[in-house]
Amino acid sequence: MDNSVAKSLMSLLELVYTPISNQEAVWLQKDPDVKAMLRSSDFYMIGARAEGKFTDITTNSDTHVVRFNLSIGDHICDSVALHLQELPGIADHDFYYLETGPKLIRAWDGPVNKEGSKVLNWFTTEKLLFDKAHGMPGIEGLDCCRDLATYDLLYVGIAKTGDSFTRLIKNGHTARMNILSNESQRHPGARVADEIYLFMFRVNPLIIKTFGSDHEFSEEDFSEEPARKRIVADAEKAFVNLLQPEYNVIKFDNYPDGVDGLSGTGYNRYAYQINESIAFNTAHGKIKGSHNSKGFISNDADFIFVEGDKVSFYISGVDFPSTPGGNVKE
Repeated sequence: MDNSVAKSLMSLLELVYTPISNQEAVWLQKDPDVKAMLRSSDFYMIGARAEGKFTDITTNSDTHVVRFNLSIGDHICDSVALHLQELPGIADHDFYYLETGPKLIRAWDGPVNKEGSKVLNWFTTEKLLFDKAHGMPGIEGLDCCRDLATYDLLYVGIAKTGDSFTRLIKNGHTARMNILSNESQRHPGARVADEIYLFMFRVNPLIIKTFGSDHEFSEEDFSEEPARKRIVADAEKAFVNLLQPEYNVIKFDNYPDGVDGLSGTGYNRYAYQINESIAFNTAHGKIKGSHNSKGFISNDADFIFVEGDKVSFYISGVDFPSTPGGNVKE
């Protein structure tokens, strides 16, 4: 008789808020709604990329379309058209005020920046990429979304207690300060604070258990284990061990062994994937994510896989067929 229980875990890293520059973090920490979202994260990354800007902006008041280019430094550029009357928040308004600039596009229900006026929808460069990847209607273009949203990975961290907002923004964070002090400009004329980006993730686990044909079930078989913070701690070790970010002093060379990770918890195998259309480069490799709105595993994203003491890295389009926007197929 087979009474064995096999336990597997697949965890998707999902952003709780659009990526924000270090400068934007200073401004947004005063916004209670943003702060609440950031507090739902306990896994974060710090990355760097040349500053993004909106260029060559034109507005057609008859068609309600704003056209511009999204430029990343001098190298990557993609054309965009915002169909304003299709955008959430604006679609229900017959009249609005438009504010445009190289770093921010906003639509208001009254005169721009006047008391009583409210923002109907808004875009920074990173929010535009985020919203496009998440399928927001009214955004035309950005077909190379993930190429534009590719960053140098500098640090991976977690909030062992509490949340990412407190750990990374509210309180002093040594690695973040070191990065701001030591990193060089990636594009002439840009401030380093505008080229350093913060990524606040939530690690969403899917636990899979298979049972032998004669297994006698109990309440313990359906308990949600292990503790959430243990999964988050293991995810940190997995990404740091694989990608070796420059500003992580401890590289977890013995991973998957560790006192606070998933080692020894009875899981036969577990894996991690980024459920966002972003990518990270390091000197030790690149990892690509891909957004799936249903929270399913994607064939267009790479993933880290652990089985026993063996850690493997599977690359989309190399180790298995890539299906842009699709789910893993049997």
